[in-house]
Amino acid sequence: MNGKSISIQRQAMEVTMAGLLAAFSAVVIYGSLQLNSGWSSTGPEAGYFPLRLSVLLLIVSVLLLIQAVRKPVQDEVFVTGEQLRRVMSLFIPTVVLAAAAPFLGFYVASAVFLVYMCRLHGHFGWGRSLLIGVGAVVVLYAIFELWFNVPLARGPLEDWIDTWRLAA
Repeated sequence: MNGKSISIQRQAMEVTMAGLLAAFSAVVIYGSLQLNSGWSSTGPEAGYFPLRLSVLLLIVSVLLLIQAVRKPVQDEVFVTGEQLRRVMSLFIPTVVLAAAAPFLGFYVASAVFLVYMCRLHGHFGWGRSLLIGVGAVVVLYAIFELWFNVPLARGPLEDWIDTWRLAA
């Protein structure tokens, strides 16, 4: 990278976020207009509150966008490349956890996530990382599945454990 460090300027981030908020508001407004968004004899219809709230959100986002554009350009850094890398080292595994949980099951995905985080960020050895990952998941399984009878997202391993447990 020819010696330059990557950074994102604060003003660029403010303009981007205001634009994304305006786009989100526009999508909600469009969806609300597809529904009945008035007041009926029984009260507000399905699109009533989403329409009004998203119009307010659109107004605020446009005001934020105007404010961000009108502000004199400064070299104020929102995030440096190193800070962004550190945030992504937590964010990406969390997204992978959320994406994997429906397929692997909550417990297996969480155990893998915890072991990975203990190794990468905690700098723990394999034994300690496995103990924390598996131990936390066993405690969560006991609390949710056995104590409260609240099943979480299941995968093949949880189904096998339940089959084994119910057969005993």
